[in-house]
Amino acid sequence: MERRDVLGTTCSFVVAAVAGCLSDQDEIGMSDSVPTEISNWEATRDLAQDAVPASDESPRITVDGDSTVVVEGYVSYPSGNCDELVISPDRTEYDPEDGSLSVWVGYIRDQVPGEGCAVPESSTPYQVRVSFDDGLPDTVTAVEYGSHGEKEATKP
Repeated sequence: MERRDVLGTTCSFVVAAVAGCLSDQDEIGMSDSVPTEISNWEATRDLAQDAVPASDESPRITVDGDSTVVVEGYVSYPSGNCDELVISPDRTEYDPEDGSLSVWVGYIRDQVPGEGCAVPESSTPYQVRVSFDDGLPDTVTAVEYGSHGEKEATKP
């Protein structure tokens, strides 16, 4: 009977210890240290459609390792001669003071006065990877601005 008690206590301790080790290092808002700056930014377009959220869903925010945030989505936008899809590090902002990362993906209109715009529709699956010098931000907001309005996701 005592052997069962010892085994039960030992198993409970091991499970709690392992859960504690795995729980807080690779999650947004759960890192032991807040990063001071972005160390790398990269974007990939034209991914397989089944690898990203559908065009009517908000962007997906995940973590890769202990210092990289991944934002994935599928943006629809007018692709005529006046519109340009923007996936740029210039539209990514990190504030180390409050540990917040903001990633914006969308289109901008650059119309020449007096010139007409053709407005065919395009869709692009994308992935943005933002790596930090140490740890993960406390909050991440991803905003996707497309033909059908704005979609937003925030973690945690």
